[in-house]
Amino acid sequence: MSRRFPWLSLGKKTDPEVPIEPPIPLGPKSNGEFFLDQTPRDRRIRDEILRIAAAEAPRHGMERREFLASSLGMATSLYVLNLASGCGGGGGDGGSGGGFEVPPPSELGCEETNELLAGNEFILDLQTHMIEDEETWRDRHPGVDWYGEGFAEAITRFNLDCNSDNRAECITPRKYLEQIFLNSDTTVAVLSGFPTAICDDATMCTSLIDNQVMARWRETFNAAAASQRMVQHCQVSPNDCWDLQQANMEHIRSEYGNHGWKVYTPWGPGGAPGWWLDDEIGTALIEKTIELGEPLICAHKGIRFAGWDYHDDPRDVGPAATRFPEVDFVIYHSAMDLNVREGPYDTDGLGVDRLIKTVEKHDLKGKNVYAELGSAWFSHMFVPDRAQHLIGKLLKHLGEDNVVWGSECLWFGSPQSQIEAFRTFQISDEFQERYGYPALTPEIKAKIFGLNAARIYGIDPEEKRCEVDASTLQLARATLDGEFGDRRWAFEKPYGPRSRREFLRLARWRDFLRSPA
Repeated sequence: MSRRFPWLSLGKKTDPEVPIEPPIPLGPKSNGEFFLDQTPRDRRIRDEILRIAAAEAPRHGMERREFLASSLGMATSLYVLNLASGCGGGGGDGGSGGGFEVPPPSELGCEETNELLAGNEFILDLQTHMIEDEETWRDRHPGVDWYGEGFAEAITRFNLDCNSDNRAECITPRKYLEQIFLNSDTTVAVLSGFPTAICDDATMCTSLIDNQVMARWRETFNAAAASQRMVQHCQVSPNDCWDLQQANMEHIRSEYGNHGWKVYTPWGPGGAPGWWLDDEIGTALIEKTIELGEPLICAHKGIRFAGWDYHDDPRDVGPAATRFPEVDFVIYHSAMDLNVREGPYDTDGLGVDRLIKTVEKHDLKGKNVYAELGSAWFSHMFVPDRAQHLIGKLLKHLGEDNVVWGSECLWFGSPQSQIEAFRTFQISDEFQERYGYPALTPEIKAKIFGLNAARIYGIDPEEKRCEVDASTLQLARATLDGEFGDRRWAFEKPYGPRSRREFLRLARWRDFLRSPA
């Protein structure tokens, strides 16, 4: 069965059998910040993908599991997503067009499909996550209780690829290295943290991955790769002991260096209120980033955790970006709201429309505000017509130079399915004419995938690609591809909570992180 895909049969005898599932996740979805139930639509899409796989696999001399693991399985999955949304895609079935440009499964061939899903873009992922492994964490935090296993169990419990008794091992640096750099086409990744109250020593002593740790792992990975494959944020909460926060910023910047400052405006220590980018707290932070010579702020907006307040609204982005034109503001998740079904832009709308409104009001198109796609693309790609509105609106109102790629992995496993889906994605002629969206050309996709972020981060894409292609990690990936096959990620489930009970358990762990132990 596994001549083409050796990894399908290389597990231990005690490992669970690789499931017969589509290569895109069609069950419950979560990044730890939100939870989306599996819908009847999801179940129908899954059933149709499996039905087509059973019918088409014999034509290619494959079993159904092999078919689903191949590029044929990915293209079939995207085709069915088109059908479920009434998009014609590449099938010419009379739908509205747009969506994923893939032909009907009956017309698919292996070589053509491999070429369809392949790409050689410079991909800079602006939002990735992991936590530190337990042994290293305990060494650095003697006498402090380890709570990572409970956190990780909520994140990874139903991930079939992770069979460790210690669930935290599923989202540690080792797994990060595997999924981000060996199991995807990501060129450079930005490691980002999450908010935790600061301690008296000016560190995030209760965090599962604090600023010093992120910087050290960046150095470790880059040394192992013999190239710069990772940069890291410095996590800042300016509404929590500002003097200590400034000391931490100064220390990280001078001792390790960092690319960007990650902030969560709806968060406050101990349940305290959040803050605005344009209020006194936000102004002090922005001025500090300028003073430290790293005027790049990456702000969480839109997705609201349980217990967080209304400061997730991006209305403050326009005033802050106008007042400080020398600072770049990357708005995580594009300020989306999971309760909003994205459609045409509405000046009174919610979700992404709120970000667009503040950008338009302050005449910031093409300037210093950037929409980041972490979780936004992942949560919309399963409904292609809504995805066309999401991408189309951002390109039209912020500009093709101001939309940037993010996957929010490891929480969603390998980012490769997101990458391949976006490579085939198009905005229909109908939507272009009706709503004024631009065509999603290869040039624009290349900008979104990494060229726009490279400009913000001061990275030369061509020089970086040459460096990466010759790096140790890239050689290791080529070896793994040759030995085990290049689609090892295909059956991995996302690492987010798989039920509402798990999501609420994770929320309790996050609440614990509000104040030092």
